[in-house]
Amino acid sequence: MREKLAEKMKLNEREKYKATFERFGIRTGYKGDIKTVLLLDIIDQNHNLVTSHLWMDCGKRFDKLQLKEGDFVQFYARVKTYEKGYQGYNEYGEEGFSTIDYGLCFPSKVDKLSQKYIIKKEDD
Repeated sequence: MREKLAEKMKLNEREKYKATFERFGIRTGYKGDIKTVLLLDIIDQNHNLVTSHLWMDCGKRFDKLQLKEGDFVQFYARVKTYEKGYQGYNEYGEEGFSTIDYGLCFPSKVDKLSQKYIIKKEDD
């Protein structure tokens, strides 16, 4: 389903997205732990579903909203590529596997919405 994000990356523009907040998490970075946010049912400004779920760095804007599971959020972001999977070597000296995936970065104008958004179906 991330093919729709790949198409948007070609435009290289910030776009408005809406999503359902699921939970916070933590990932390890080279400068220490980084707080992340899991979003579900991410739609673009045309109400088309672009992906079923997405992890992204939390940042101050998401953190400030004091989100609870099931809250609806709206934000602007840019599509980016990243390497997904293990990128080092295992104990036998074999190189790990990784693939290219698409995500959202640099969220801005993050707001909590009072009601659920509408998702267009593929056949609409």
